[in-house]
Amino acid sequence: MGNEDRETSGRVVIVGGGVAGIEAMLALRDLAGDRLSLTLVAQSDTFVERPMLPAEAFGLGLSARHSLAEIASRCGANFVQVTVHSVAADVHRLGCEAGEPIVYDSLILAPGARMSAPYPGAIAFGTAGSGAAMQDLLGRLRSGQVPIAAFVAPSAAGWLLPLYELALMTGRALQRGGVDGTRLVLLTPEERPLALFGDAASDSIARLLSAVSVEFSGSTNATVGDGQLVLGASGESVALDGVVTLPLLSGPELDGVPASHPRGFIAVDEHGRVHGLADVYAAGDATDFPVKQGGLAAQQADAVAAHIAAKHGAATQVSPFRPVLRGTLLTGGEPWFMRSDLSGGGSGDADAWHPLWWPPTKVAGRYLPGFLLSSDEVEILGRPPEGFIDVDIPLTTATFPG
Repeated sequence: MGNEDRETSGRVVIVGGGVAGIEAMLALRDLAGDRLSLTLVAQSDTFVERPMLPAEAFGLGLSARHSLAEIASRCGANFVQVTVHSVAADVHRLGCEAGEPIVYDSLILAPGARMSAPYPGAIAFGTAGSGAAMQDLLGRLRSGQVPIAAFVAPSAAGWLLPLYELALMTGRALQRGGVDGTRLVLLTPEERPLALFGDAASDSIARLLSAVSVEFSGSTNATVGDGQLVLGASGESVALDGVVTLPLLSGPELDGVPASHPRGFIAVDEHGRVHGLADVYAAGDATDFPVKQGGLAAQQADAVAAHIAAKHGAATQVSPFRPVLRGTLLTGGEPWFMRSDLSGGGSGDADAWHPLWWPPTKVAGRYLPGFLLSSDEVEILGRPPEGFIDVDIPLTTATFPG
C-alpha cells in the first residue's frame, strides 16, 4: 500500500485507555465524523478517574471506573484489550503480546508513563495498594503510633498536586479528630508551594498548609539510609513507613519508538508527531512534556486529533499544542481552583475557591469531562454562573522544572 492510499483510508489506532487516548478518540470522531475507522487499544479494560484517588483514600470522593469497551462503542470505535510492545512504523503495524499484529494508517501512542517506587518501604501513592496503605497510616497517626509523617516529592518533574492534597487532607483529618503532637512535613524541590501556579496561588496554598499544621520545606531533597528517609540538609530522619511519596515516572519502552534521555519519554513536536516516525503521534504522560497532568494530556490529544483529522481530509483548523495549566486542589474542605501564566509577567495568574473553568471537573478538557458526566451531574452543575469567563492562559516551557 502506498503513502497516498494510507492517507485516505482512515484507519486510526489509539494505544492507551487513559485521558489522552479517550480524548483523542472523542476529538477525532467529532472533527472527522465517519471518514475515520477508529480502534482503541489498551492493556486494561477500565478507565479510572485517577485525579480523585487522593479523595477516595480519605472517604471524601470516588474515583469512578468506566468500561473502555462501552466508551469506544458510544464513540463508534472498536476496542481491543491487548498489550502493545512494539511499533513497526515502516509497515504501519503494531506488535502485540497476544493475537495478530494491528495495522494502522495513523497511530496515536497514549499508553501513559511507567511508575516505580522511589523509596522502598514508603507509600508511593497511585501504585497498587497505596490507597489502603494511606488509610492505615492515617489510623496510626490518629493513635499516636507514628509521631511524624513526611510527604516527599521525589522530583520536581511530573505532577505534584496529589502530594499536596494528601498532606492537606491528612492535616485536616487529624485536626478534626483533635489529634495533637503529630508532625506533618511536606518536602519538595520547589522553592514555593506548587510554584508552577505562580506567586499568588503559592501564597494561598502556603496558608492552606499552615492552617492544618503542615510544615512546608522547599528547595529540599531526601535520601534513604538505614531504613530511614533523611530530610534534606537538616539531617532529620523519618521512618519509611511514615513516608508518603509519588511514583517516579518513565517512558513506555516500546520497541521501535525513539526514547529521550534520561527517563525514556517519547519526543514529539507541537502537533504531537513522534520524531523520526511517519504517521505516528503521541500524547499524554508518555511524551517528553515535563508536566504530567490530565488537562494537559487532553490538550495534547486535541492538537494531535486536529492534525490527523486534517491529514485524512476533514475540514478542520490545525492548531499546535499550546498548554494551559488548570488545577483543582482537594483540601478536605472546599476545593481550591488555580490557573497560571508561566510565561513570565504573572498577569494571568488566578486562584480562588470558586471555579475558574466550566464544567469545574478535576480534568479540564474539551471533550472528556462532558462525555463522562451523567445526566444527573449535568443537571446539578447546570450552566456557568452569569458573567463567568474562562480565558486560556498559554504556558511556556521556560520556567518548567527539570
